[in-house]
Amino acid sequence: GAAAERDVTTLEWSRDGSVLATGGMDGVARIWNKQGELKHTLAAHTESIFSLHFNCTGELLLTGSYDNSAIAWDLATGTPKHQFEVHSAQVLDVDWKDATTFASCSTDKSIKVCSLTEEVQPIQSFLGHKDEVNAIKWDPSGNILASCSDDTTAKLWALGQPKCLHDLREHGKEIYTIRWSPT
Repeated sequence: GAAAERDVTTLEWSRDGSVLATGGMDGVARIWNKQGELKHTLAAHTESIFSLHFNCTGELLLTGSYDNSAIAWDLATGTPKHQFEVHSAQVLDVDWKDATTFASCSTDKSIKVCSLTEEVQPIQSFLGHKDEVNAIKWDPSGNILASCSDDTTAKLWALGQPKCLHDLREHGKEIYTIRWSPT
């Protein structure tokens, strides 16, 4: 019903804790203050949002959607800065490398790295997973990207390197989430 279409699928606090971003089945991201007041409604996706992250400056929010796209939102205005349509299937996760560069992964088995400062997108594609890529995470230095997949592997990647640096194959089932240890 209507309530299910508004289900929250993902959420994240801004680094300074001043606002909370939520994404939902309705394809809309919402920005809330600590008093619970809705500050922005970010509506440009046509399908559910399953991933969102603030960049390091807190000026942008990145959303990944089942509409095969990622959108970088300007939080000062609540408007899309750029919509990245680089996948052929649903975007499952997004993660910022730095203030303007990010990675996205998809059920199309690929990882794409895009930049708000480059004309041609993506700036690099990482191919090597044999099934959908469920989650990605840049290491704290922003140099190595970890990915995990339904193909039961986790892989480590670096910009400028065409193949994965390491192929971690000790899992016997699908891997759904990945994290780096804090530095």
